[in-house]
Amino acid sequence: MPAAEAELESRAAITALIGQEDAAWNSGDAAAFAARALPQIVFTNIVGMFSVGRETFEAQHARIFATIYKGSTLKQAVVHVTFVGPDVAIVDTLAEVAGFHSLPPGVQAVDGRLRTRIEQVVVRTDAAWWIASFHNVAINAPAIENLTPPRQ
Repeated sequence: MPAAEAELESRAAITALIGQEDAAWNSGDAAAFAARALPQIVFTNIVGMFSVGRETFEAQHARIFATIYKGSTLKQAVVHVTFVGPDVAIVDTLAEVAGFHSLPPGVQAVDGRLRTRIEQVVVRTDAAWWIASFHNVAINAPAIENLTPPRQ
């Protein structure tokens, strides 16, 4: 398969992975949200808590899906994909969470929505893309006007 065709196929698979994350969040399913995480996923959440491991990643999401984000919806837009190699990519998304009950201390909503930038490192093994690292950063009100995504 030519390199350009392989990259298009990889982009489509990565976009589908992001869509699966949204669907899992929107159904409040922490197991599905963590299903494509590698066993040793590196995770930094919106308030800077750091952990390593799929079990911790899933447990943290189960906790927030049962409390502050219960019934909320997540919508991510892929802003940029950087292929480090044919089987490793850095995926940057703009995310919006609506319908939350409350937000963590120090995190603020803008126009009633939580807006974040998520950076994930994904790797392809056994013909599927898996999340190796997940880093989430809140976007505060002064930065909202700078949300125009860069051209890929």
